[in-house]
Amino acid sequence: MKRLETLLGWSLVLCIILLFLTLGDFLSLHDIRQDYVSTDILADLQVKLSKELPEWTSTKTEWFVANISFYLKSVLTILAIFTLSKSIRKLKAVNTEQLDSSL
Repeated sequence: MKRLETLLGWSLVLCIILLFLTLGDFLSLHDIRQDYVSTDILADLQVKLSKELPEWTSTKTEWFVANISFYLKSVLTILAIFTLSKSIRKLKAVNTEQLDSSL
């Protein structure tokens, strides 16, 4: 039963981390929406600039956060699925033992 509690505890921790990563995604994408300007977009709009765009308009940090978050969420979701499926199997085994002992 201690192992089951450990698996469920890790699943809870993984879900909390996933929640924070999702919040980080929202903040990054919100900032990208506010600041992102690319030469491709300007070319599509047929806008000519007299000089180069400032570095901050590429929002490299925000895109980096979004990419890292995607990979971390993918791995953590797989781990959460694994720990929760093991927990379900353990619970079924415990319930089966309790049912057998009551008969």
